[in-house]
Amino acid sequence: MRAVNLLPRDLQYRKSLRDEDPAVVVGSALAVVVVIALGAGFVTAHNRAGSEQQKLAAARADLGRVSAELQAQKPKTPENPAKPTKPILPVPAVTAEVQPRLAAVAQALSTRIAWDRVLREFSLVVPSDVSVTSLSMKAPDPSAAQAGATVGTGTGFVLSGLAYSHDSVARLLARLMLVPDIQNVTLASSNADSRSGSVTFSIDADVKGAPEAAATTTPAATAPPATTTTGATQ
Repeated sequence: MRAVNLLPRDLQYRKSLRDEDPAVVVGSALAVVVVIALGAGFVTAHNRAGSEQQKLAAARADLGRVSAELQAQKPKTPENPAKPTKPILPVPAVTAEVQPRLAAVAQALSTRIAWDRVLREFSLVVPSDVSVTSLSMKAPDPSAAQAGATVGTGTGFVLSGLAYSHDSVARLLARLMLVPDIQNVTLASSNADSRSGSVTFSIDADVKGAPEAAATTTPAATAPPATTTTGATQ
């Protein structure tokens, strides 16, 4: 047979409450308290954020008003203001004392020979099997060129050296003829040693002078001194 509870409903509810676990009741109460605390904190934070937002909007409005007032008080300037022009100073006139000096410097520069360029060009054409023992360079005489003197054996460029064979000397002669600042290349001597087979040679040439300067009333510039180098180069 099935058991039947004959007690009234209110007595049954009270009995169920007495039988409820205390831990469940305490946990439920704590959960309710936590929910209420979170809700109160959210409301407080929301109210505070709204207050700060209102303060920020008021500050922005004040900033815009102050900027508009400053812009209105600022004087208006033209869009394309004319740039101030600097005065052009007149070129000082060349005095009578400076004119002869300028003419002398111009004439000296026009007849100048770039010895460093001549040496650089010469170093590029020397074969590896030729040793230079001495080298002498001298500027051409401008008076002889103006007098129309004939050019014979070169004396402005004198080269002496040592080679392994006559072919090496011939190769050096051919290369020297290609140097733009050297002309009238001739072989002065070439002697071969019967024991070692080495060849001692001497080559003469002329250094091309600078273009003739225009005639002026100032004295002509003196020619650069002779340049002589002695040593063995390979």
